[in-house]
Amino acid sequence: MKIGLLQFKPGVSVRSRKLPKDIKMLRNAIKVRGHIPKVLRVDKCQLYYTRTTPKLLYAGKPFPKIDVIIPRFSALENVALKATIVHQIEMLDIPIIQSYMSLVRAKNKLRTLQMLTEKSIPVPKTMVVSRFEYLDEAIRKIGSFPIIIKTPFGSLGKGVAIVETRRSLHSAFDMLLTSPDFNSLLIQEYVAESEGKDIRVFIIDGKVVVAMERDSQGRDFRSNLALGGEGKVVKLSGTEKEISLLAAKTLNLKVAGVDLLRSKTGPVIMEVNANPGLEGITEVSGLDVPGMIIDYAIKYKKSLKI
Repeated sequence: MKIGLLQFKPGVSVRSRKLPKDIKMLRNAIKVRGHIPKVLRVDKCQLYYTRTTPKLLYAGKPFPKIDVIIPRFSALENVALKATIVHQIEMLDIPIIQSYMSLVRAKNKLRTLQMLTEKSIPVPKTMVVSRFEYLDEAIRKIGSFPIIIKTPFGSLGKGVAIVETRRSLHSAFDMLLTSPDFNSLLIQEYVAESEGKDIRVFIIDGKVVVAMERDSQGRDFRSNLALGGEGKVVKLSGTEKEISLLAAKTLNLKVAGVDLLRSKTGPVIMEVNANPGLEGITEVSGLDVPGMIIDYAIKYKKSLKI
């Protein structure tokens, strides 16, 4: 079986030494299972329309025959536009394990909040503000400082900051207003009792495969391993497992990293990631998480019977 790895970072060579670690791990897992990996760069894909028929080219040639594709969707800007390649793949009936809509929704923190709360899944108290004059009301709604501010798109801790005072919030918002890309800001409660810790719940095909507590070790309010946090495997409560699985299902993600906080009133979902990192979770857990993703992709392809 030929398994495609759709790489969204531009200008990355398919040669092993220049590939992102996650792509290397997935490629190795494919080889170990006796299948053929094919790394595909999005910037080499061309969407082609012949009046009434959509087509897809790769480096100016017919798109290679691939049995199933695993997208590693890392776009932070123009998300819907960059995800159109996934939709084109779907239109051409090429099996891909994450859908266009699931990727776009998960990348948009605001849309994620809408969908989770619609299903009564608990999230941190949040206000979305796009005008300066509404800041003070947002502060009153959220409660007390410190507070968290987020842009609608971001990952690996980017686009997220902690604000300690009203003056700092006003200054940050005023600075953001000058950006042509600024549309709105998410102002969110700071869950102090989490003490710089969160839990990444890794889900594949509707099952929790591992949960990892990430601890900033006092270095930052963000606990991401990429920012120096440390991780350990933890056991989830029944409620934590239930809301994590429901969050992934709500966004229709077959592979997901659900981030939750343990608050004094119970667990709350911070984010749902469609492109969860593989290196940290594999190292901490000792599990072959990339291999589990490949096994699911193979199972998914076989289930289609095409």
